[in-house]
Amino acid sequence: MIHRLRRNFIAIAMLSTLVVLTIIIGSLNIINYINLLQQADEILTVLSENDASFPDYSTNTEDLPSSFNVETPFNTRFFSVTIDNDLNVSNVDTKQITAIDDSTAIEYASNVIMTNNTSGFYDNYRYKVVEDDSSYMVIFVDESKELNSFHQVLFTSIMISLIGFAAVSILIIIFSKRVFEPVEESYHKQKQFITDASHELKTPLTIISANIDVLEMVNEENNWTDSIRHQISRLTTMVNQMVSLSRIDEIEELTNLVDFSLSDTLQECIDPFYEVATSQHKELLVDIENQCNYKGDQNMMKQMINLIMDNAFKYSNDNGTIKIQLKKTNKHYLLTFYNTTNEIPQGNLDQIFERFYRLDASRNSKTGGSGIGLSIVKSIVDVHKGSIHAKSEDGKSMLIEIKL
Repeated sequence: MIHRLRRNFIAIAMLSTLVVLTIIIGSLNIINYINLLQQADEILTVLSENDASFPDYSTNTEDLPSSFNVETPFNTRFFSVTIDNDLNVSNVDTKQITAIDDSTAIEYASNVIMTNNTSGFYDNYRYKVVEDDSSYMVIFVDESKELNSFHQVLFTSIMISLIGFAAVSILIIIFSKRVFEPVEESYHKQKQFITDASHELKTPLTIISANIDVLEMVNEENNWTDSIRHQISRLTTMVNQMVSLSRIDEIEELTNLVDFSLSDTLQECIDPFYEVATSQHKELLVDIENQCNYKGDQNMMKQMINLIMDNAFKYSNDNGTIKIQLKKTNKHYLLTFYNTTNEIPQGNLDQIFERFYRLDASRNSKTGGSGIGLSIVKSIVDVHKGSIHAKSEDGKSMLIEIKL
């Protein structure tokens, strides 16, 4: 259990680190890209407002846009193409760029107009289409340098994040062992205490039981001895369940895995309860799909079924109904236990699988329930990598669903 808890802690810590790094790196690069687009679009806006040229900022620097400086017009590579409504080229200006000739500029502009987009990227060029009544002017700004810089920052940030993630993961794995050492020590002490206490309790319980036998032989059986014997039986059952639960919790991986018929095992466990149902005037309905083969610990499965059946009969109401169903789906087996009962809370009742939890303490006192049986059931399901849930839809019945 401790090893499983440590693995879960490591997984959550690593996932949290990955999420935080992804958000930070993603946000920085998105902001970087948005700034790149804003600067390019600001240049295109200036060019479109000045007939594909820069105004002279040297005489009046107050008119400089926020992202400009006096060198921006000289550092910007751009070209423009004007096409009339009949798609005839009326003007090509490539004086501000050497990587593009007139024919390539015309090809780029024609392809952009065919897309019907007014702005965007074509290759490494950010473009803007300016339309008037008789023509289209397409202005392209070379963003190769900016895009290369963006890609380098993106690649570098990802690599640094991966290295940082790997380093943090190694530190988490190393230090998690130290963090969980006190927890593991405390857990083992608790387990040892339960085991030792259980063994120590068995001896006085045996002696008390023997003394009751002697008293009954001398003074005959009476209400007092019956009550003591009942409490001895209840306490003995609780001790045995505590030991069983402790042993199951210590299992990390099942080793006694065998292929067996879950259908036959379920039916075998249910058969003795038909007489119980008859004697208690309760209706027992069973629907088991044939040939449900399963690989697991068969003895644990029998213990799980018997505990749930015992729970269903204990807490079903007078003349109540118990239904058991096993069916196979595409990915798992669905095992359900339904029983009518007295008034209980509606909705999710998964808390009944907690140790010593009781929906109704007075009812458990009458039936002799310890509040441990269903905890053992959940531990068995967990160690088989399954899931278990309990619910009440009407407050007068309980349904336990197990997926294996």
